[in-house]
Amino acid sequence: MATFPAVEEQMSVLMRGVDFGDPVTYKNMERELCERVQESFDSGQPLKVYCGFDPSSPDLHLGHTIPIRKLRQFQELGHEVTFLIGTFTGLIGDPSDKESVRKQQTLEDALGKATTYADQVYRILDRTKTIVSYNHSWLGELTFSDVIRLASNFTVQQFLTRDNFSKRFANN
Repeated sequence: MATFPAVEEQMSVLMRGVDFGDPVTYKNMERELCERVQESFDSGQPLKVYCGFDPSSPDLHLGHTIPIRKLRQFQELGHEVTFLIGTFTGLIGDPSDKESVRKQQTLEDALGKATTYADQVYRILDRTKTIVSYNHSWLGELTFSDVIRLASNFTVQQFLTRDNFSKRFANN
């Protein structure tokens, strides 16, 4: 059973520099994280934390360092960290906050960039405490039937409530 710093100390570290855009969201996220940190502390089991990055460029960039640094803080507090590389989702691109489609790439291109990401992330994360995972290893096994089954859980209207999708839809 692992021992962790006090919950208050962990929360002080993990919430430092965090902003969710509005006070209500901040308070809700802080409460949720505090509950999970408390459960981890009480059980002696580390939290399992991950953050995903699509390999859209050959190198990690400054914008990646913010969430990677947050992952490092979780590591330093004794929690398990997975650096997830979107080698499958990166093939078609993530439309989040974009009004245009990202250029598609091959799996070979994505894997090449992923190799660089995996090497570069160790400048911040502890190599001995980091799991690197590639999402093509499970998403690549989905059949078209699997995708249709998953898609049936969502409506077009749900997608159109997001500004980026509705703008792209309106612009054909």
